[in-house]
Amino acid sequence: MLYIGSRIQEYRKKAELSQEEFADKIGVSRQAVSKWERDKAYPDLDRLVCICEILDVQMDELIYGEERKKQGELTQENLASNNIVHMKNLRGRNRFMRLKVIFGIMTVICIFSIVMMAVLFVRNEWSNHKDKNDNVRVEKVYQQYTKADLCYFDDDGRKIMNTVWLDVPGIRDGDYIQCYTGNDNSGLFLNYSLSTLIFVAVFVIVMIIFLILTGSEMQRIKKEEILQIILEDEKADEEI
Repeated sequence: MLYIGSRIQEYRKKAELSQEEFADKIGVSRQAVSKWERDKAYPDLDRLVCICEILDVQMDELIYGEERKKQGELTQENLASNNIVHMKNLRGRNRFMRLKVIFGIMTVICIFSIVMMAVLFVRNEWSNHKDKNDNVRVEKVYQQYTKADLCYFDDDGRKIMNTVWLDVPGIRDGDYIQCYTGNDNSGLFLNYSLSTLIFVAVFVIVMIIFLILTGSEMQRIKKEEILQIILEDEKADEEI
């Protein structure tokens, strides 16, 4: 059985209403209010709604008291806390997906850069090839500071075509450049500038560093997500 008389009296006094004034507002007699406050009788549902409006109190609070109100507040706080955690997890997942895309793009760029660096170092003249050839013709330049098709004639008069990466500024189709032939006279080697080799090497190193940092951040976010799941499971077990 619910005993709400003391709470009706408490909130009536807080509203600074006498029993007569309170009864007039509700539309009942003073004796009815007195019975309610002494738990000799109980107001019906319509009266309860009216009482809550007059005394400016929630129905749960009037019926169950402050303890139920505090429990409701705690429930709301827990719900808000869970919502905050959920939003943090959602932002973490979104960030993880963005980093994953960035990591994939950087991986492709890094692989391409390593291949390009390897080609440059293999194609560079390191003073161990056969001889210098000043009659190497530029057949086609795809774009400045990119690859170009070169051709020359070997000792037997055979036309040999090679596609190489050029770092020669202002080169055009039909120009002649100086290259070095391989030991078997079947390859071309260029004397790349030191700045070109250093730039490519530094670029590759920087890309590898960024790749490592991005991977580390992804691992950190993943560990935080796993830790959050463990904490939520432990919290759920405690509540059970």
